[in-house]
Amino acid sequence: MPVKSKKAYQVLIVDDIPNNLNFVSDALFQEGIGITIATNGPDALEIATLKYPDLILLDISMPEMDGYEVCRHLKNNEKTSEIPVIFLTAKVESEDIIKGFQVGAVDYIVKPFNAMELISRVKTHLELKDKREQLEQLNKSLEEKVTERTQELKQKNDELKIAYQKLENLDKAKNEFILHINHELRTPLQGIHGYSKLIEEYAQNNEQLEFVHGLNRLTDRLVRLSEISLLFTELKAANYKEEIHPVSVKEVFDKLILKHIDNEKNILIKKEMHPETIEISADIKLMMTCMEILVDNALKYSSNNSMILLKAGTYNHTHVLIEIIDHGPGFSDKSKQAVFDLFTADNTDHKSYGFGIGLATAKLIMEHVSGKIEIENNEELGATVKLYFPLLAVN
Repeated sequence: MPVKSKKAYQVLIVDDIPNNLNFVSDALFQEGIGITIATNGPDALEIATLKYPDLILLDISMPEMDGYEVCRHLKNNEKTSEIPVIFLTAKVESEDIIKGFQVGAVDYIVKPFNAMELISRVKTHLELKDKREQLEQLNKSLEEKVTERTQELKQKNDELKIAYQKLENLDKAKNEFILHINHELRTPLQGIHGYSKLIEEYAQNNEQLEFVHGLNRLTDRLVRLSEISLLFTELKAANYKEEIHPVSVKEVFDKLILKHIDNEKNILIKKEMHPETIEISADIKLMMTCMEILVDNALKYSSNNSMILLKAGTYNHTHVLIEIIDHGPGFSDKSKQAVFDLFTADNTDHKSYGFGIGLATAKLIMEHVSGKIEIENNEELGATVKLYFPLLAVN
C-alpha cells in the first residue's frame, strides 16, 4: 500500500477555544494537511464516524464531554477505534498523562503550543499510521496467500491420498497375483518332478538317464525360482511371519556343503570358522534361503574344479561376519551399481540365468533381520559377498 501524500492526510482538531483551533489549523495547513474542526465532544464523535480522519488532536478540558470520555467512545467504536488520538492539554501532572494513555491516546502535546513540536508529532503519528496500515495490508495479503496455498495443498494432498490408495490397491492386487501364480506354478512343477523321478527308475540307458537328470535340474530351478519369488513377495508385503531362534552358523554351513557336494562343476565347498561355535539370532528359513541364493550364485559363475569358501567370524565384537568367497570372474563396475536391484542380472558382463531376483531377495532378507550385505572383488580372482548379522553369542 503506497504512503499517502501530504494533501491526502485529514486531521480532526477538537477544541472549544477558537484561538487554539486557529493556531493548530494554520500550522497544519501550511504543511499541506487537510483540516476538520469540532468544538465539542459530541460533534467530534459524529465527524470521526462519518469522515474517518487520519488523526485526531483532542483537547482534554472541554465542557459537557471532556477529552477522556470522547477518547473512550472513539476506542469503543469499531469504526473509529484505530484512529490515533493525540491529547492537547495544559495538564502536565503525571497522573493526567497516564490517564490519557490508559483511555487510548498515543501521545500528548502541552499547551501553549510550540509549532515545530506540534508539526513533528503530527507527522510522526501520521507516518506511523501509514506504516501500520501497510503492515496490516501486507498481513492480510499474506493471510490470503496462505489460505489460498493451504487450499491448494489440501487439494494436492487429497489427490495424493487417492493416488496412494490406487497404488496400494494395485500393489495388493500384484502381491495377490504373484502369490496365486506361484501356487499355480508350484503344483504342476512338483507333479512334473515326481513323474521325472518315476521315469528315472525305468530309464533304459545312460542317454535316457541324462535326459531325465536334465529335466530334473530344470524343474528344480523353476521350483526354486518360484519359492524365492514367493518369499520376496511376502517380505515386500510384510506378510512373512518370522520365527526367531538361535541359529548355529556351523550347521548352516554343513547343510549347504552337503546339498551341493555333487555339483556339476566339481567345485569344492569348504568352511572356515573362528571360533567353531558361532550363533546368530535369525529365522532359519530366511537364513538358509539367503545363504543358498549366494552359494548358488557363486557356483553359477565359478569355473570348473575351483573352490568356494564359506567363512565366519566375529566383527568388531558386535556382529557375525559371514563371507562367501568364490573364484569366478568377479563383479563388473557396472554390475556393482545395480547388483541388488530387482530384475537386474547378477553379473552384467556374463550370461545370467533367471531374472536377478536372487540377490534382490538376499538383500531384502538381510534388511529384514537388521543385517547388512556387501560385495567386493578379490585382489586376484573371484568375488566375496559379506553378510553382517547382529552377534548373539560366541563360546
